[in-house]
Amino acid sequence: MDHELSSGLPPAPGVLQQLRQNRLVRNLLTALGGSAGAQLINLALIPVIMRIYGPEAFGVVGTFLSLTIILIPACSLTWSMAIVLPQRHSDASGLAYLATLVAFVVSLLVMVVLLFWGPMLAERWNLDLLTPYLLLLPLVMFTSAVLEVLQQWLYRHGRYSLTARAATSHALVYNGMRSVGGLFQNSATMLVITSALYYVVHSVLLLIGMLMTRPSPTDGSEEGERKTLRALASEYRDFPLFRAPQVLINALSVHMPTLVLASLFGAVPAGYFALCLQVLAMPSNFIGKAMGSVYYPRITQAVHAREPVIGLLLKGVGAMTAIGAVGFVTVAVAGPWMFSIAFGEQWREAGEFARWLALAELAYFAALPCQVAIPALRLQPLFLGVEVIATALRFGAVAAGAFWGGSALAVVMAIAAANIFIYLAMLSVVLLKARGWQNSNARALQEV
Repeated sequence: MDHELSSGLPPAPGVLQQLRQNRLVRNLLTALGGSAGAQLINLALIPVIMRIYGPEAFGVVGTFLSLTIILIPACSLTWSMAIVLPQRHSDASGLAYLATLVAFVVSLLVMVVLLFWGPMLAERWNLDLLTPYLLLLPLVMFTSAVLEVLQQWLYRHGRYSLTARAATSHALVYNGMRSVGGLFQNSATMLVITSALYYVVHSVLLLIGMLMTRPSPTDGSEEGERKTLRALASEYRDFPLFRAPQVLINALSVHMPTLVLASLFGAVPAGYFALCLQVLAMPSNFIGKAMGSVYYPRITQAVHAREPVIGLLLKGVGAMTAIGAVGFVTVAVAGPWMFSIAFGEQWREAGEFARWLALAELAYFAALPCQVAIPALRLQPLFLGVEVIATALRFGAVAAGAFWGGSALAVVMAIAAANIFIYLAMLSVVLLKARGWQNSNARALQEV
């Protein structure tokens, strides 16, 4: 494990000294600092935004964003997620270019399809409320891919302070745009347009930060010819073949309930559900994403060095469970009261949704360390199959809630139960596979 001794400071006792000197902990704290600033701004402004726009407008934007999130994984075919993995920086830059190029082509194709057949598709799926905004989808798709490329590049080079500053600035600018825009026109159109600029704003802030600071370090001693895009695409083909379908299926199954609620029960229940997803995802965006940005490179390094990984995963799962338990259990107990106080009485029923979804979010929170380890352990083929099964369970749960339960709340309860089972099963499978990988490598080293 990497340590750096601090100069000019008295030695800290025991565990405190080890934590202060541990690079993983320092990087995690830096990433958490940026997420903390961003989430504090979100927490401060989201009650204002909810009072400005109301459930129906938020239902429209929630449905729009759910559709974009479903389409986003197909944009760069997840090649951007491979940027952290290569040992040579030239390979990483090639993957960044490849991901951006693929995202541009896919976004262009989606724009053509929506231009000619978008309104017909929206009408067929009883989602006419999205018709005026369909041509914003390609913009959101491409800029989300650009943002992912930039973030993965910075994670690779350990530039967590830059991503932290950009996250805080982005939260301020983005929420400020939605709030100020709503004062002039508190309509669904204003909310959708400002929301469509989410990835644009974040990407621009990261690019400005990269231009104003020192460039990422590169290793000038790299040997061998620079690989072609074709060679890189072939070497990391498990991402488009397995990881992209897995992420696409996961996004479809997670955000499909919003589309179903909008289609069957109208914009208001969809707005309740969308607010719950946004509020309950804040801890994951705050702690979970910061943890993932640090754990992913760390686990990748451990795999390259054939270090034990099961201990890293178990510590991560335990820490995430302990951190998330208090907040999510509180929402499960007092959700309606909390939502009515925070967002206004018109959002009380959203608190009923939140009571059930909070328990599922706790299971997701606990499983995050295992989820980020999937690419490093090269488990994409296995988890493509797992994701297909999980999607079938989610679709079955939504169908049961909609057609047998007959209410929006029944749909929410069913999807929450399915998600708890899915996340805990995923956690268990990754831990078992990690232990098997660790044991096989230990035997190989002993034989050598």
